[in-house]
Amino acid sequence: MSKQLPQNPTSYWQDSVQFPAFPSINEDIEVDVAIIGGGITGVTSAYLLTQEGLKVALVEADRLMTGTTGNTTAKLTVQHGLFYDELISHFGEEKARLYYQANKEAMEFAKSLIEKHQIECDLKIEDAYVFTENDETASQLKKEMKAYEKLGIPGKLVEETALPFKVKQALIMPEQAQFHPLKYLRVLVEVLKQAGCLIYEQTVASKVEMGEAPKVLLKDGHTITCKYVLSCSHFPFHDEGFYFARMYAERSYVVGALVEDDFPGGMYINAEKPTRSIRYTPYQNEKLIIISGDHHKTGQGESTDKHYQNLQTYAENT
Repeated sequence: MSKQLPQNPTSYWQDSVQFPAFPSINEDIEVDVAIIGGGITGVTSAYLLTQEGLKVALVEADRLMTGTTGNTTAKLTVQHGLFYDELISHFGEEKARLYYQANKEAMEFAKSLIEKHQIECDLKIEDAYVFTENDETASQLKKEMKAYEKLGIPGKLVEETALPFKVKQALIMPEQAQFHPLKYLRVLVEVLKQAGCLIYEQTVASKVEMGEAPKVLLKDGHTITCKYVLSCSHFPFHDEGFYFARMYAERSYVVGALVEDDFPGGMYINAEKPTRSIRYTPYQNEKLIIISGDHHKTGQGESTDKHYQNLQTYAENT
């Protein structure tokens, strides 16, 4: 490594974009649709609904984009590791194909909004790679390639990549994308403001009171009366199905580094554990290499410093 960035405990995406602040709710309101959760899912839903002329309230318990969306690796890709062979084995080819098509349409939809609104968000078309450095996992990549062929997914197995280390094998999914998620969403939030969408931060929803006109009950005692409610939070805030008993939180970690040699491009994720995801983003006329992984169930990992050290060691040895 030729340089090190100043240590900063916050996300680069959040550090590099200034989002407007929004008030907390201070009265009972009535809208067509209440959306709970101010990440990419909530903002995109609000965008689509306001475009249809509906009155929408977007409610966030903290600040917009400070959850998963503000800490993502920000890949617009249909390749999610070794995934499609497993999908076929559990759900069959038809449902696996629908999953692929739905994700591909979502990727193309995001790209269409970027073009429509002329959003400068560092969008870059890149090939996505799943790679392995051992022989045992190479056989799994071959099975995944067969799954691609069954589903009609473009792909190719190779034994060399542009990474600065040797791989046993890599599976390429061409023409995926990467972007800066908060530069993208900042523009959509401005569109929402102009369309009259009501946006509230520091507003905690506690439950939904069902009925002909559902009411979102807020922690501070106010209510949002609406026709429809969308739950776009990371975990469901209204839980009558006891989903909390079947769900658990995970943590993963990210480090950024500037390197002497030019990064060759592409988005990479390894097939084995611990997970290592590699991509770059523009940073002050250079390329900031983003390396993430070391995920674990919350409360079951090593010290936070140790996980960051693992990623730093991997970056230095790569």
